[in-house]
Amino acid sequence: MAKTESGAWFIRMMLRTGRDKVGKTQEQIARLVHVSPDTYRAYEAGRSSPHASIMENLAKACGYDAELAEYMVKAADARAEEWEALEANPRFNALYIALAERFYGEIFKFDALMIPGILQLQGYHYLVVRLAEPLANDDFIDGGWDFKESRIADIQARTDRPQMQFLIGETALIQLRMIDEELYQEQMAHLRRWAKKPGVLIRILRGPVLAQRSNIEIYHVGKSKLAGPDIAYSEIADSSWLIDDPKRIASYDGLRKILWKQAIRIEVYNDDDWRYRLA
Repeated sequence: MAKTESGAWFIRMMLRTGRDKVGKTQEQIARLVHVSPDTYRAYEAGRSSPHASIMENLAKACGYDAELAEYMVKAADARAEEWEALEANPRFNALYIALAERFYGEIFKFDALMIPGILQLQGYHYLVVRLAEPLANDDFIDGGWDFKESRIADIQARTDRPQMQFLIGETALIQLRMIDEELYQEQMAHLRRWAKKPGVLIRILRGPVLAQRSNIEIYHVGKSKLAGPDIAYSEIADSSWLIDDPKRIASYDGLRKILWKQAIRIEVYNDDDWRYRLA
């Protein structure tokens, strides 16, 4: 991933969003890192990409801590020197997905076993996610919720109304109901509120799903003017993958269409007579 246009998009959008957050102009950042304003403007516009040797200073000037600066350096290294790509680095992928949620025009998320993170209530995160991460300490769980909260806020702040499809495995809902009935009812009400938002569709998928198909996300440019190239995302036991190969993305899209047709709209799910209406 990082050897292609996706890596360049990640770098320039990290620069843009970080600079906006710290309230600096492009000229101010340029002076801090000793490049011309035109050079820095080219970085954010995607006309050129900064060398890894100045990336750490750029990242710090845009308000990023040492960890995030390191990932930006790695992304620059991977593009310039064709070093090992970052496709399988979970933290890097999380940062990329957070940017994709802010700027891509079409978003699809499917999870067969858990409610997708940006749809979770805080109670769900601290109860169900903690159960699903038995080795995680309190700092990890707290940090995970803080990250989700920031992503939710960023999505809700969007004014361009992206098209968002969420597909949730019924297993996730059954498990939640077995764990805590009250939280289940609160979470379902929350999902239905989300489904009323412009551009948001939520469906529930009944029945078993193969393990290798149980977690898929797809991001298309759509009508967004700031999105990067189309990508797909998937997780496995010890890693995760960002995929920007068009052929592979097309295969994920084919699976998405099949699963989506098999699923039930959240608006009718849990209605006692939905089986008769669909018969």
